[in-house]
Amino acid sequence: MRLTNSCWGKVRIHVEEKEGDMCADTWTEDKSVKLCEKLNCGTPIKAHNSPKDGDILFKSLHPTNQTTDLTQSIFVKNQDNDKSCKQKPAYVVCSGSVKPRFSIPSYKCFGNVEVEYEGKWIPVCEDALKDTNNGNTICQELKCGDAVETLPYFGPAPADKLAISNLNCTANANSPLSACSSVTASTAACKHSGLRCSEWRTMVPDKKACSGTVLVHWRQGLSAVSRENFNETEKEKLCQDMDCGGYQSTNKIHPQTIEIDSFWNKSFSCGENPGSIWECENKTTPSRKEPVFIECKKEPSVSLSQGCRGEVRIDGVPVCASNWDLSYAHKVCQENLCGNAVFIESKAPSKGSGNIYHVSCEKYHSIIGQCRRTKGKCDKNVVFITCSESVKLRTTEKHGGVLYVNYRDKWERVCPFRAEEKEYVQNLTAKLCEEINNETHSGSTEDKQVSLETTLEFTDVTMDVKRSVKQRSCGNVSPAEILCYEPPPTPPPPPSTPIAPIIVGVGFLLVVVILILVFLRFYLKRARKSNVSPRMLQDKEMEFESGEYEDVMNKENEMEDLSHGTLLLPPADYLKAHNFNFTVDLNRDIKHI
Repeated sequence: MRLTNSCWGKVRIHVEEKEGDMCADTWTEDKSVKLCEKLNCGTPIKAHNSPKDGDILFKSLHPTNQTTDLTQSIFVKNQDNDKSCKQKPAYVVCSGSVKPRFSIPSYKCFGNVEVEYEGKWIPVCEDALKDTNNGNTICQELKCGDAVETLPYFGPAPADKLAISNLNCTANANSPLSACSSVTASTAACKHSGLRCSEWRTMVPDKKACSGTVLVHWRQGLSAVSRENFNETEKEKLCQDMDCGGYQSTNKIHPQTIEIDSFWNKSFSCGENPGSIWECENKTTPSRKEPVFIECKKEPSVSLSQGCRGEVRIDGVPVCASNWDLSYAHKVCQENLCGNAVFIESKAPSKGSGNIYHVSCEKYHSIIGQCRRTKGKCDKNVVFITCSESVKLRTTEKHGGVLYVNYRDKWERVCPFRAEEKEYVQNLTAKLCEEINNETHSGSTEDKQVSLETTLEFTDVTMDVKRSVKQRSCGNVSPAEILCYEPPPTPPPPPSTPIAPIIVGVGFLLVVVILILVFLRFYLKRARKSNVSPRMLQDKEMEFESGEYEDVMNKENEMEDLSHGTLLLPPADYLKAHNFNFTVDLNRDIKHI
């Protein structure tokens, strides 16, 4: 006698070179106990699914009271014309078929807990894992120490909703899950869970998702992996575990970018087809204290569909909103140089609801690409976030008034500032006013009490106006107002003086002066000709040039006149008395002047 799948399946009986199924109608629980014990498969557990059809060879079997081996029973064959058996075969699931595992092998000793049940790997309900004995049993069987805490489940739930709803294990450190007295599966709705054991560890590059110094994160911090025996085979496996494609060989010299305090105390050597990099771990302690640097072929791209807001995508694939956290949203915004996340919501995916990413991050993950991720169906919508750099602010007036903020595709009034925040508001007024859009609100500016759902929360660490936006209702209150002072108007630049009119004016003035001079010269010449007699023209002319006078008297005669006591006449009379004529050239004198 056997079961079709070692420790679970249809009851098969082989007699006289014939094999067939046992009829379920005559099968009992006591027979299941004896069969599981005979097969060294533990004890029978409740089967959830059983086949409806089979090749029924035996109608029944009848052990005696002293029979411990069912093969020593009396077997009754099923006749072809016997309708007593409804063609449903006996079906048994022994506890020996139940085995635990963590869903992602590269994350050693933590993550989603899955249990093999009737040939399927199904999740475990949180209530079943909260019991310390149950958690310790799973961790100890997987050589992971003791249970530390339960973790949120991430990833798609099974389509048939089947999960381990009940476990009843003892505190015996040597007992596997198969030794638990009760392992029950059910389709009843429950919250699935994961588990972290004390010996948890994982490998993550220091800077990027798929390149950098290889570090082991574990319960005591982080340790670098030694280059000793960590060759291309091991690097290839690690790149595959991190979903980064294959290993990319390079001859670059990579400088050490972090300070390394300790090295992992085990080395690695991969054989053929290891399940994960941790199956390559051996007990040899490396002596070489130089870290491994890895560079894989693919680096995941994390983006938003609309710049600094929109649908979160990894390599163009949307991310499911299940298990999403605000800290994850901050990582996305910071990675895209968009500040911090201020708003998270779930929306219907823009590209259909096929297999999309499910993500779970740990505290030591600096970017989303380093987090655990897997693809599958999403029962919820996809993640849609707004980063602070996409937030817009404005007021009802150009330099103050009722404050409005736009962070979810609509302009909203803001809750009044709380008393403890007024100091921050006063200090940040200048920054707040700098962010204000000069467009005025087209709606009413009346200070009516309305139901508000948005606030600006300022703290010592939130000194960025845009990052202070929070979705928080404050009831029917008057909206917040701010006052921004209008800067003094900038004086207009002096008007430029036109050059052409000046040139024309100067030229016109010169022409006028020249005409005046010509007119004066002509006039004076006419006047001189009309006043000089013919007699005077015959006389000797006397010229006075530039204010210098020539002597018209002989020095000896002058002295003679003085010696005789002659009274000198005034110059004019003297000239007339001596009959001197003189001519004044006004044109020449004007030139001298």
